[in-house]
Amino acid sequence: MSRQYCTRCHRPLVTCICEFTYPTANQVEILILQHKSEEKRTKGTAGLLALGLDKCQVFVGEDFSDDAQLNTLLNEPGFETFLLYPGEASDVAAPLEDLTKRNVRLVVLDGTWKKAYKMLQLSKNLHGLSKITLPENFTSEYHIRKHHDPRGLSTLESVVHSLSILENDTDKYQNILIGFKQFNDFQSRLAHTGGN
Repeated sequence: MSRQYCTRCHRPLVTCICEFTYPTANQVEILILQHKSEEKRTKGTAGLLALGLDKCQVFVGEDFSDDAQLNTLLNEPGFETFLLYPGEASDVAAPLEDLTKRNVRLVVLDGTWKKAYKMLQLSKNLHGLSKITLPENFTSEYHIRKHHDPRGLSTLESVVHSLSILENDTDKYQNILIGFKQFNDFQSRLAHTGGN
């Protein structure tokens, strides 16, 4: 008998993550550039995030220079686009003024630090974007994947904290973080039962 899959999250029904998603109307649109090696990872958070946010698109690859759909969005008149990426050339994220009158997009790289760096180097269409970074006071609750730096946030955490700051609304995205914690617990249970 063939395995049945959820038509929404595209995971096997026994590991469906839809119950951990909370529909949220974000003002700042999110464009996730996901490294191809992350696409099938069951512990990845980009899919969970995309299921919850109203304005969120995921692009899969490594070099996005010639991605026609992405380039159309990056060059769309009337939009301001920022890249979430740490570094000396990045401004620390701060609330955006008059957000209801502005069209803002945030590009986020989904992959390990090494892969994200390579994606940025290869993707020439990202080089001209203004960069922002998060303040250093956040720590990760992403316990199901190994990382060496406690400040190394998951893609979901990075996006949620960025949206909370840019939109100046700390309460709006709390349900997504609650769902993220439930997702962590769920994946931990699967790992202990051999179901992941």
